[in-house]
Amino acid sequence: MAQAIRVGILGAGRIGLKHVEGYQQASGFSVVAVADRIPSRRKAVMNTSQSVREYKEADELLKDPSVDAVSICLPNDQHLPVVQAAVKSGKHVLCETPPARDGAEAKKMAAAASKAGRVLLFAAQRRFGAAEQAAAQAIEKGYIGEAYHARVSWMRTRGIPQGTGWYTDKAKSGGGAMIDIGAQLLDLGWMLLGKPNPVSASAIVHERFRSLAAEGQTFDVEDAAFVLMRFEGGKSMELSTSWAFNQARHHHGTACRIHGSEGMVEIYTSSGPKLYRQFDADGAAKESDLKLPKVAGYPAMMRHFRAAIRDGVAASPGAEDASSLMRMIDAIYKSGATGKTVEVR
Repeated sequence: MAQAIRVGILGAGRIGLKHVEGYQQASGFSVVAVADRIPSRRKAVMNTSQSVREYKEADELLKDPSVDAVSICLPNDQHLPVVQAAVKSGKHVLCETPPARDGAEAKKMAAAASKAGRVLLFAAQRRFGAAEQAAAQAIEKGYIGEAYHARVSWMRTRGIPQGTGWYTDKAKSGGGAMIDIGAQLLDLGWMLLGKPNPVSASAIVHERFRSLAAEGQTFDVEDAAFVLMRFEGGKSMELSTSWAFNQARHHHGTACRIHGSEGMVEIYTSSGPKLYRQFDADGAAKESDLKLPKVAGYPAMMRHFRAAIRDGVAASPGAEDASSLMRMIDAIYKSGATGKTVEVR
């Protein structure tokens, strides 16, 4: 049996603990170290195993030669420098999303990982969900013909992140609802369309709920964004996202519908992902449930990370996907600021 891949957790908040659980359930990993400035967070990870060493700072953990790979679960402004330091120290990296604050940072991360010859995988959780995997398999098998349009949304009614306040500080986060939760659905819809080359973005962004921020909290980002993306080959995507929005409570949540030449898939329904085919002249269609995979979520993501490290499987989403995603987000923000359609460069 191959030796377990020894992992360090950088940032032991809620998401960091999700990574620990994922590694434990995926097998083939051993969480051996944690770095966090808050002692109670470090202790929460250390309680999962007697062999976990603790560090206060990320750079201290990165000097540990016994760590093979790290999970970066830190604020967005720390992704670039910590990824660069991690791969330089010989560690493989699983980094939380969004990959970076902009396309330039994503490009630098890709260059650093390539130079060091290390795996760089981004934690796009939506790609690894059970319903999402089922939809991807149905599309890959050609059940809806050519996928050409996506309608995706993640709309919160009242859900502005609080925590330490960095989410609403553009210098630290890179943006608001779009880069936080919109990026997840943008990546998912783009992946299900076959990752076509992005052409342009036309966006409207809103900043209307600053009054909901905690006293003294910096809030200089958007709380909602509405986007039309165009891709090569005539493909397109409608994206809606919000942290705060005046809507009926039952409208709060996610939606993802992929439309094809022969049918469509809807991922988020009350009874699981659905496939619609054989449309008649009146628009009625045959509805089928999609079969869910046995392994999903963080364990599936960690299994993919293991395959990328041990077997040379291409990381997905890796550096190239991250660069494309951040270039799309750059164009969305520029369009929102100028009121014009912006080319994705």
